[in-house]
Amino acid sequence: MTFNTTISHGFMESLKNAYGSKHNFERELIYKAYQLGNRGKLYFKINNFLNFNMSPNPDEQNQYTLLTCNLDICDIFNFIEDIDYTKLSNAYTEIKKLIESK
Repeated sequence: MTFNTTISHGFMESLKNAYGSKHNFERELIYKAYQLGNRGKLYFKINNFLNFNMSPNPDEQNQYTLLTCNLDICDIFNFIEDIDYTKLSNAYTEIKKLIESK
């Protein structure tokens, strides 16, 4: 299996539709981390309707995790700087194909 090394246009449009911009998405990650007291894990997920969600719960029905941030061991600001949008985009694309094939 080969992955595209670029960020898919569909993923960026979905992120923009959900958060307004990549910057707003990152700001929302920081906000959610602070809501959790910077403890535990924060999961960035997509549901069957291709809507994004951030939650401290790993297993929610009909949702697929795209990104996990372990707040116990990472500094949220460094985590934000290190987000690999290519991998995130590839995961989104694969999950979107899985959902559409159902």
